[in-house]
Amino acid sequence: MENLPLKKLLLIFFLFIFLIHGAALASLRIVDVDFEGLVKADELSLRKKIASTEGSAYSTTLVNRDIKELYQTGLFQDVYVKASEIAGGMKLTFHVQEKGVIRSIIFEGNKKIKKKDLLNAVSLREFNILDEKRLAESKEAIQKLYADKGDFLVEITSEVVPYDTESNDLELIFRIRESNKVRIKRIAFVGNKAFSDKKLASEMRTKVKGFFSFISGSGKLVDEKLETDTALLTYFYLNQGYIKVKVGKPQVTLTRDKTAIYITIPVYEGSRYKVGKVNVAGDVITSEQELVSKLELKAGEYYTRMNQDKDVVSLETLYGDQAYAFANIYPNIDTNDAALTADIAYVIQKGPKINIEKIEITGNAVTRDKVIRRELHVFENAPYHRSNLDLSKKRLMQLGFFEDVNFSTPRGSQDDTVNLMVDVKEKSTGSFSLGAGFSSFESFIFSASVQKDNFFGYGIGGGIAANISKLRQEFNLRLTDRYFLDTRWIVSLSAFRLTSALNRDFDEKAFGGTLSFGREIFNFFDVSVGYNIEDVEVNNFSSQVPAYFQDHASGLTSSVVTAVSYDTRDNRVYTKKGTYNAVTNEYAGNGLGGSNDFLKLQYDGRVFFNLVGNTVLKARGLFGYINSLDDNTVPLFERFFLGGINTLRGFDLNSLGPELTVPKTPSGGDVPFTYGGNRMVMANVEYIIPIYEPAGIQSVVFMDAGQAYGETEEIDITKIRADYGFGLRWQSPFGPLRFEWGLPIDRRSGESFSVFNFSIGQSF
Repeated sequence: MENLPLKKLLLIFFLFIFLIHGAALASLRIVDVDFEGLVKADELSLRKKIASTEGSAYSTTLVNRDIKELYQTGLFQDVYVKASEIAGGMKLTFHVQEKGVIRSIIFEGNKKIKKKDLLNAVSLREFNILDEKRLAESKEAIQKLYADKGDFLVEITSEVVPYDTESNDLELIFRIRESNKVRIKRIAFVGNKAFSDKKLASEMRTKVKGFFSFISGSGKLVDEKLETDTALLTYFYLNQGYIKVKVGKPQVTLTRDKTAIYITIPVYEGSRYKVGKVNVAGDVITSEQELVSKLELKAGEYYTRMNQDKDVVSLETLYGDQAYAFANIYPNIDTNDAALTADIAYVIQKGPKINIEKIEITGNAVTRDKVIRRELHVFENAPYHRSNLDLSKKRLMQLGFFEDVNFSTPRGSQDDTVNLMVDVKEKSTGSFSLGAGFSSFESFIFSASVQKDNFFGYGIGGGIAANISKLRQEFNLRLTDRYFLDTRWIVSLSAFRLTSALNRDFDEKAFGGTLSFGREIFNFFDVSVGYNIEDVEVNNFSSQVPAYFQDHASGLTSSVVTAVSYDTRDNRVYTKKGTYNAVTNEYAGNGLGGSNDFLKLQYDGRVFFNLVGNTVLKARGLFGYINSLDDNTVPLFERFFLGGINTLRGFDLNSLGPELTVPKTPSGGDVPFTYGGNRMVMANVEYIIPIYEPAGIQSVVFMDAGQAYGETEEIDITKIRADYGFGLRWQSPFGPLRFEWGLPIDRRSGESFSVFNFSIGQSF
């Protein structure tokens, strides 16, 4: 001891005192726990978070753990503990400083983006506790929102100020300093030899700024879109036979003056390969030769990834139709770099045959289960069939009742069974409209309609409509049930009443209706037969109408109508792809109780293409023929007239057709009289471009051509009239609205420079 230095003796002494004091504290019990600084936080909830409770042994380790627990609640920006000895033990006081609550979020300087869009982007909300991490995330989200708009130089700062002086509430202010939009000026490629920069850029979704960029949005840099472009370019090269192509990561450069963006994309093309051998391997259920004959890839042709993908789908469908629901088909590509050929082997693992155990339907709040089930071509406790599943989905979408239809096949009760889950997303199938419009021909038009394509969820369609103007009063009723009384019979009923002075040479009153019965013979192919009765009175003839047309203008038409149609449209209401073809034959004769005898044939053909950007190109061809079966002239109201919103939109209603030169007045002067044809040809082409899809607003450009020919005329294509035009379409809650302007081609004397058309309903 004598030899120990004084410093060591003092250290040992104080250590001894500390240990004695610590042991004394450890032996103390906590008799009181209090919180200081609480404003809005719930004390009871906080006490459940801490381990240092009244009656427990005091421990500095537990106290430190409690402080950490309180921090992790995210409610406090500062926590510390004051421990003091009192009679009977220790008192702990947790001193906290609560984080402020955001009572208001303000954006300053935002002109390009609305406040509601900014609020949707940020993760902080009013009445949230201010969190620094989420504040930083919110600023990044605003930055990205501006970047998607082309503003990469926007500056965003934030400030937190007291909301009031009586609470800890805060006001969060985002200050935004917008800059000019930065657009893509150039897209260049490095390493491309087979294709020019222009060709490769045309395959991308990212585009340089164009003249109509304010409409098309070209010139914007969107990271997700640029990543997709890398895959699109790779797919393009693969479809040209460049199997070993590599498209590098795009390099994005901002010019020094920060006004434009340059994009450079490196490309390694490699060599172009032709297909060598094509075969199948593995579980071959027929013969290899038969399977290979069904494939798109052919030996000697250049390799294309698109055809390879089609082959995989084709084989999956073929095996799926034999109940191999989970057949795996993967192509094995073996390249020969010397010969520049690629041998393709489709390796097949068929797996077990699968039965459908149950079919369950979800999402149909309105549509009855039976309406969905009757369109399905697969059944419970029956083998899985891929083609019939695809057919079932197509038929369900064709109804027009659903926005989307999805099938899934989770495992059933056994390894060789699945349950078919049919999930539908319903859409509104009805409309009520009450409105007014203006037509250059009819002036003021009042219209009202109630339309429903799925009455009470039973799949029955129908509607009532009225159109009233100073020249026309028209009322229509229609009703169609494709599964009448739960059978395969199609029953349609329609009735109408019309009073019209639309034709400049006569007035017309008509009343009638149709009842028809039909049946679907095979998928999408319908036949029907019906009875039509129509009583027409034509009067108020102008002096230009020849007497032989006046004598046989009115009468009762009693006719039998037969029709066949083939309809593969994806949706009967809002069609985007598919075809429609129908032939109608109407026979009217005295033997049926009418006063008119004629035979009328019509063909209606339509085709629809869903193109890039969800645009739709559609075309229609219409041909008609009518012939009198007695010595009388075909009545005026049954003849073919063109002109108007449903035929040739650049011409006035019913203004086109064969003409006679007749005296204008008894005193002299000649004028043309359009009497309608007994033959007619017409074509319409439309290109529909979505403007704002959520609201159903579309633009349309169109071209129409056609003519009607009289009994003594030859069908002369030089007499065909044509027009072009543009318009707006709105799939409104009140029904489809059409606003269209047609301009005649080769306008003649007396014809309008342009014709404005307004209508409620689809075009074709």
